Amino acid sequence: MKTWLVLAILTLPLTAVQPSHARGISSAQSKALAQLLDGGKQSHSNAVLVLQDGHELGHYYPGDKAPGPIELMSVTKSVVALGIGQLLDQGRIKSLDQPVADFYPEWKQGRKKDITVRMLLEHTSGLQNFPRTDVEVYPAPDAIQLALAAELSSKPGSTASYNNKAVNLLAGIIEKASGQPMDVFFREGMFRTMGIHPGPWDKDKTGHPYAMAGLKLTAADLAKLGQLVLDHGRWQGRQLLSASFVDSMLAPASMEGQCGLLWWRATQWMHFSPNPTSFAMLRERGVPEATVSKLENTLRNAHFDSVDAMQAGIAKALGPDAKSIMVDQLINRGIGPYRLFKVSQGPVVAYDGNGDGGQYVVVVPQAKLVAVRQIDASGDTESQGQGYDDFIDRVIVLAEASGRLAPPPRTDAP
Repeated sequence: MKTWLVLAILTLPLTAVQPSHARGISSAQSKALAQLLDGGKQSHSNAVLVLQDGHELGHYYPGDKAPGPIELMSVTKSVVALGIGQLLDQGRIKSLDQPVADFYPEWKQGRKKDITVRMLLEHTSGLQNFPRTDVEVYPAPDAIQLALAAELSSKPGSTASYNNKAVNLLAGIIEKASGQPMDVFFREGMFRTMGIHPGPWDKDKTGHPYAMAGLKLTAADLAKLGQLVLDHGRWQGRQLLSASFVDSMLAPASMEGQCGLLWWRATQWMHFSPNPTSFAMLRERGVPEATVSKLENTLRNAHFDSVDAMQAGIAKALGPDAKSIMVDQLINRGIGPYRLFKVSQGPVVAYDGNGDGGQYVVVVPQAKLVAVRQIDASGDTESQGQGYDDFIDRVIVLAEASGRLAPPPRTDAP
């Protein structure tokens, strides 16, 4: 899941980590790479790995020793999307718009008959959802049955809402379409072909692997999957996924174009300027006046030039309980942080899977870059200083420094 809150603003020295295998690159790219890798050290990463043109450009590992498989958290979703693509290419899933009821006939009655595979991938199923997985999903003995039994909170296909519960249905669809449990389907298929050796995949008490999280991979193996996406489904001369599916997966699908099919879309730049009407909207939606006043007093004249800066501004406005206030009082009312501003943005230049704790795989096609960041966090969310919130931004800076991605236009500060 995409983390929204900046927990730390880091000033990073550039002395601790040096790029490896980076000979022949420009001084600007070498500096950007050093900043990216040193950010890995300062944020207590277990692994940062960067590839360009399919070869390692640099890495950071504590003690310079690559760790074993690490839980990917919600990056698992992005991997699961690749499996759906394979089954689609093989004809075992008829189309992205095939009804889920074809796999689960109990949904042939009522409004659930309209839910499609695509809707699960783009978070528009309309299934009732509670954001915290420790409240509903993990305590449930069968995550798939939990999703099947969920009520509808909105008309299928009408509203985008990040939904772990609904995504878990993809594990059941993969099993029904392939005839194998999802973890076996990947292990014996795509992973074996690509020389990927996963750790144990977390499962519910019934034995279903979760689709929302739970896959464990090394940084090198996760980078292979990033390279597969970068190369439009081609791996060492074999087309493991159709290029047309990869294009569909990365195309804008929901969340105002921020999300494809379980992959996120990152723009080169974003500018956030005041939106005076947003505070009236908050009051109309029932947000407590104390929260609205804090936001209005701090943000009414604020300008931010990145997502990280915007999130830090909201955090400053709301104080130490900012994250819980955002979730409980705004996000649960369908109000994301972007709704507080007028937003202008540059082109989409990167695609990523990301997960709580600060797990990332980032692909920048124009620069032929793949970057991975992993942390073996003890919980579902990062601790102070562990999140590496500007990892994607630093990868884009590296792409610009390579000379293959044109820098953004200069803007004058308001």
